[in-house]
Amino acid sequence: MSKFEDSKVVPGEAVGTVAAQSIGEPGTQMVLRSFHSAGISSVITTKGLPRIIEIVDARKKPKAPVMEIRLEKGIEKKYEKVREIWRMVEEVMTSSLISSFDEDLKAGTLVLHLEKEKMAFYEITGKTVASKLSKKEGVEVSQIDSETIKIKYMGKTTQATRTAFVNILNSPVIGIRGIIKASIQQADDSSFYITTSGSNMEEVMKIEGVDKWHLYSNDIFEVLKVYGIEAARNLIAHELSDVIAEEGFTVSFRHIALVADAMTHTGGIRSVGRHGVAGEKESVFARAAYEETVKHFTNASVFGERDTLKGVAENILIGKQIGLGTGRIKLAVKKDDLKKIKPKKGD
Repeated sequence: MSKFEDSKVVPGEAVGTVAAQSIGEPGTQMVLRSFHSAGISSVITTKGLPRIIEIVDARKKPKAPVMEIRLEKGIEKKYEKVREIWRMVEEVMTSSLISSFDEDLKAGTLVLHLEKEKMAFYEITGKTVASKLSKKEGVEVSQIDSETIKIKYMGKTTQATRTAFVNILNSPVIGIRGIIKASIQQADDSSFYITTSGSNMEEVMKIEGVDKWHLYSNDIFEVLKVYGIEAARNLIAHELSDVIAEEGFTVSFRHIALVADAMTHTGGIRSVGRHGVAGEKESVFARAAYEETVKHFTNASVFGERDTLKGVAENILIGKQIGLGTGRIKLAVKKDDLKKIKPKKGD
């Protein structure tokens, strides 16, 4: 209870300004260069200032999307079962399974030489590869032996044939689209989970054995689509908090949560900049103070906008007292009380 009482904010507290300063100050101490931190088993994630910019700018696609897939209670400690799910998750291209290929554009043939070690690693047979490729339009697939597949394309031009062969080499044989790398990890409690480079929550959720309530992705818009705006808001706050903590700084979660709330309270995800929160303020002066000053004043003049001067930035601009702290308090004295006040000698 005492913790709750201590966390209360007094009326008129400049929570937005304090939040901006609390996050902005450590942000200036971060290394101003794009870098990545290698995670376990080559799962790469964007860290530091580049990740913070990615979040507050509300980028549609993160530079390095990752997922953490937890499994249901009955199978999370059974390695063989987990490996079966892993095989269904990682996207494996045709080009990843071959040691070499021979193409004859004139005859329209492509011969794939499968690599034994890779086929064994992914537990795939030549028959599986041939079956998958035979579903493509305009091709005839024949398996010469367990390690050789011949493809005949019925294209009319050399260019069309070459394009078809490139598409075949880059076509997935197994796995989920977008999951370019997956690896099995073991937690402290001996349970197994899967980490991925790439994210596709909708498809992963369809796999039997995946715990849908403990599925994590750093792709904010994908989380919004699958789980809704509250989950997206929590992810924004969690990711910002994690990045700041990894850089060695401490920022109260209340400030970070306020930024997340401002970005999501409309039901969608908005960036903090001129195309989002700052650019959609009601006040003309507040919008003009941030960026594109001439544009905002011109539009306001053309459309006859009015500024009620209720915010902070606009009142500072015109030299008026802001409605925060002592500026929020207005005192009124009753006439009867004024009569009781005895003037001092000399007044």
